[in-house]
Amino acid sequence: MIVAASSNLDVVFFHLRGMRCALPASVVREMLPMPGLTPVPLAPPVMRGIAPLRGQVLPVLDLGVYFPQAGEAHGDGMPDPMTAERLILIETAPDANTPAISAALAVERGVRLGQVDEQHSRPPPPRPTFLAATVLDADGPALLINAQQAIDHVRHAISTVTSP
Repeated sequence: MIVAASSNLDVVFFHLRGMRCALPASVVREMLPMPGLTPVPLAPPVMRGIAPLRGQVLPVLDLGVYFPQAGEAHGDGMPDPMTAERLILIETAPDANTPAISAALAVERGVRLGQVDEQHSRPPPPRPTFLAATVLDADGPALLINAQQAIDHVRHAISTVTSP
C-alpha cells in the first residue's frame, strides 16, 4: 500500500474585520494583548501605529483595510474601525540571505492554533494579492495570508505615501 505524503499545514486562525483568516504557524512568533499604540503621522491606513514590543519598536499593521467590506461606512460616513484585541507578532524573510523582518498584526478575536490540508485548499479571492489560498477546517473556510507578500504590500503602500 502506498501512503501519500501528508500536506498538513500548521496555522494560526484569527479574525480581521469579521473575515476568518490564517497564517502559517512558521511565521508566527508570539501572540500578545493589544498595547497602547503611537500613531504615525501621514502613514497609510494599513499602519495603525507603532508599539514597543519585546525590546523593539514594531509597526502594527491592520491588513483588514484591504478587504472589501473593511471600507464600508457605518452611520457617520466613516469607515468602520477595527476593534483589535490582540497582536500576532510575525517574522519572515524573502530568502535565507536576507535578514528577517518583524511586524505585528492587529487581529480581532478567535486566535487559535489549527491545521489544514493544503491539498484541499482553493484559490483565494483576487484581492488583496497577499492572500495565498482559501483553506478549510472543521470551523469553515479561512483566507490564508502569505506574510512576506503582506509585508511587501505594506512597504509599497508606505512608499507611495512617502515618495516626493
